[in-house]
Amino acid sequence: MTTAAPALSILLATWNCAPQLEDFLGSLAAQDWRDWELLLLDNASTDGTAEVVQRFQRQQDPARRVVWSSEPDGGIYEAWNRGLGLARGRYLSFIGADDVFLDSGSLRRIAALTAAGSDLITARNAYCARDGRFLRHWGSPWSWRRMRQSMTIAHPGMLVRRELFERFGPFDATYRICGDYDWFLRLPRDLRSVHSSDSILKVVQAGVSHTRIAAVYRETFRAQRRHVGAAYGGLCWALNWLKYLRRRLIGLA
Repeated sequence: MTTAAPALSILLATWNCAPQLEDFLGSLAAQDWRDWELLLLDNASTDGTAEVVQRFQRQQDPARRVVWSSEPDGGIYEAWNRGLGLARGRYLSFIGADDVFLDSGSLRRIAALTAAGSDLITARNAYCARDGRFLRHWGSPWSWRRMRQSMTIAHPGMLVRRELFERFGPFDATYRICGDYDWFLRLPRDLRSVHSSDSILKVVQAGVSHTRIAAVYRETFRAQRRHVGAAYGGLCWALNWLKYLRRRLIGLA
C-alpha cells in the first residue's frame, strides 16, 4: 500500500444497506479521477455489507487505501467522527451510502477546484423521489449569512479542507440528523470557498433528513439557538416551514 497521502478522503457511514452500497461503490469504481481513499464506517451491519466491501477491496489496485471500520456506534456523526481520525486526505467528502455519482467525471470536475486551495468546495446534486422521479438540481454557494437561516449547500459530495475539523472540532454526535448543519454554523464569515454549478451526485430523498421534516426543523432550531440566538432561530424555524409547505404544494418535496 502506498504511503503517500491522497488528495481526497471519502467518508461513508453505513448500516445494513448492502444493495445501496453496492450501487455507490460501482459508481465510485467508474470514476476517471483516482486520487482518493475510501473510509467505510459501519455500524456493525449484519446484512452482507461486509461481503460487498470485501468484493470491492479485491477489485481495487493494492495501492489504493480502502478502510473497513465496523463497530457499534450511536449514529452517522459518531461514525463520521471515527473517520476523521482515520482520514489522510487533504480534503474530506461525506457521502451517503445510498447516493451515486452521476457520471464517470463527477469526482474529476469537483476535484479540479481544489487547485485554488479553498476551505470549502461546493457543488449541486440531483435530487430524486423514491420512485426515481427527478425533482430538482439543488445546492447553492457557501454564504455565511444564508447558512444562518437554513442549510443552503448540498452537503453530500462537497469537499472540506481537513484542517477545518482541527480548528473547529468534530461533529456533535448528540444530533441525529443535523450535526453537519451545527458544524457549518461554527465556521467563520471569511471562509474561502468556491462553487461549481455541476451536479455531482444523484441523491434519493428517502433518508431521515427528507422524511422526518419535523425532527429536522427541531434540530435545525437547536443549532440556530446555540449559534445565532433563540429569537432569530425561531423566526427561521417558521420561515423554513413555509418554504417546505410551498415545495410540497408544487411537488418538489
